[in-house]
Amino acid sequence: MGNEHPLKKVLVPYILTGYGHFIIAQAIALYLKKKKPDWDVRLFELASEFKDQALERFYKQAWRYILQMPTIAAQVVFGVEEALPALSSFVNGRLIHSAVLKAMGFLAGYKPDLIMSTHWGCTHIFNQARKKVEYEVPLWYVYTELAGGYQLMNCGADKYFVMSDEAGKALQGEGIAAEKLERIDLVVRPQFADQIISKESARCGLGLPVDDFILLFSVGGEGIGPTFSFINAFIKTVKQGRILVATGRNEKLCDELQIKFKDKRVMPLGFREDIERLMAASDVMAGKCGASYSMEAVIMRRPFIVTSIGAPSERPNMKYIVENGFGWYASTPAHFTKLLEIFMTDKTLYQNALNKLGKISRINGAETVAADIVQYFKR
Repeated sequence: MGNEHPLKKVLVPYILTGYGHFIIAQAIALYLKKKKPDWDVRLFELASEFKDQALERFYKQAWRYILQMPTIAAQVVFGVEEALPALSSFVNGRLIHSAVLKAMGFLAGYKPDLIMSTHWGCTHIFNQARKKVEYEVPLWYVYTELAGGYQLMNCGADKYFVMSDEAGKALQGEGIAAEKLERIDLVVRPQFADQIISKESARCGLGLPVDDFILLFSVGGEGIGPTFSFINAFIKTVKQGRILVATGRNEKLCDELQIKFKDKRVMPLGFREDIERLMAASDVMAGKCGASYSMEAVIMRRPFIVTSIGAPSERPNMKYIVENGFGWYASTPAHFTKLLEIFMTDKTLYQNALNKLGKISRINGAETVAADIVQYFKR
């Protein structure tokens, strides 16, 4: 039985920028509670829990602003981070000062036994806080992108989980020691790995034709990105099919789509808890390549057409999809149309992607992280 105590407090902090950090935090917490139902596993959205306006502005509102920027302008913002990492770290340090003070008080009161962070900003904050109050608590971090890296990702964690070799190399390039890295499988919500729905069952449940070509198009949790021109391209190209458009939390976009497109082939859908059912029903997925959506496409073994990169930090996700043969990058409606035309006439390209996706493990990295946490307390 080891030295394990019956009750542990595990803090799982995240910041709700988009939806990916929460999805990963939630998945880890769910597996951990499944393994240790008596433990206190606390999901913790830092900005709202601390009621910190600086975090709201810098992490959440600024992220939405970057998503709405033209691509070139967004690249300039991220170019500053690449060219002047010291300046970026300095600005970040000043902005999180009040949050660090609040984290110091929180640690003193809550006294977690381990912190499992899914956002680099949370990791920076709790790393500084634990040092200032001299509270020795393990601090682990899941790097939520599939590849690429920035200096701010070197956030003081004791252990970094990465979901690809590319991501591991990128973090080492930012000065993180190899012995602090652990390679895990893709992290998705349990229903994506544990309860795979058949295409036929998903379509029947959604009232969709069993034999149609169905494409799921997503513009991410914030519902930001080019949409109308790609829907028009689909309508012109695919005569027997449906395009399901997931607009996330953008209710205005969903309403606009319902007004503009009366064609039954276009199905605007607002925020859904059962997104895995939509993915299972689809033949192909398309849209913005946020990390979670990209990982879910791979786990569900659905070829992915990346049509937009929400922020430069998502570009490595696109490269991961394309370079591994899991999908394609079609940033213009014209390129998108050409791909659809190929799918309609020749299945070779589509089948090649399916074959490569079929080799991917369906083990959920979230369960591995949870098992690591349990094992840590058995030492």
